[in-house]
Amino acid sequence: MDADVYALSYPKAGRTWLRALIGKLLADRLGIPERWILQTEFLTRRAGTPAVRFDHDGSQMIAGIRWTQMPRDRSRYTGKRVLLLGRDPRDNLVSAYFQATRRINVWTGAISPFLRDERYGVEKLLAFYRIWSESRGVPAAFMFVRYEELHADTSGLLARVLSFLGIDASPEAIAAAVEYCSFENLRQGEAELRFSDTALAPAAHTDPESFKVRRGKVGGYRDYLSPTDIEFIDAAVASRGCEFTRAGAAH
Repeated sequence: MDADVYALSYPKAGRTWLRALIGKLLADRLGIPERWILQTEFLTRRAGTPAVRFDHDGSQMIAGIRWTQMPRDRSRYTGKRVLLLGRDPRDNLVSAYFQATRRINVWTGAISPFLRDERYGVEKLLAFYRIWSESRGVPAAFMFVRYEELHADTSGLLARVLSFLGIDASPEAIAAAVEYCSFENLRQGEAELRFSDTALAPAAHTDPESFKVRRGKVGGYRDYLSPTDIEFIDAAVASRGCEFTRAGAAH
């Protein structure tokens, strides 16, 4: 069954946090336990709102598709609403590296070659967002938001996103969801296996880098990337990026 609204992103762009925020708000409304907060489509259908589905839209790392092979046709979103989530490519790629090496085990090498790999690196991320830059007119409505915005003004951006999704919510309900979905609480919940979705569970309790809710830090890429790696990513973004991958672009 098709959804009414699709929330799309490249892997590790911060969608789990957004899913949790939306899910907690709806779970509270429905009186459903917290363990279901990542079941967005179930919750939205149960609440009688437009059905919302989160998806990586063909960019998931587990498939190992090279960036040159990514499909470009987005006609399946005709008549739908699309929310696209973006993140600083440097932070996004560092988080993707830990997902690839500590959780889904599709990469065993160092981070520098990962960034340059056609299946997982910067060219694939840029291709994903370029395709959407060219296809943003296909859906009936389109909205782009940044992970960094969600950090800067969580309540304000969540209110805008909910309006786009067609979900009514009071300021009090939004505030409660934001408080519950603090980084510390979600990480503790993951450690305690509170959630029904195995996507929000650590691969190894003794390895902090294996958590789905790993750090939640804007600009944390500096702790992992060499100056050469940062320069490589920045040059690729400057020459082959789009408004969705260049920081500070208009929304």
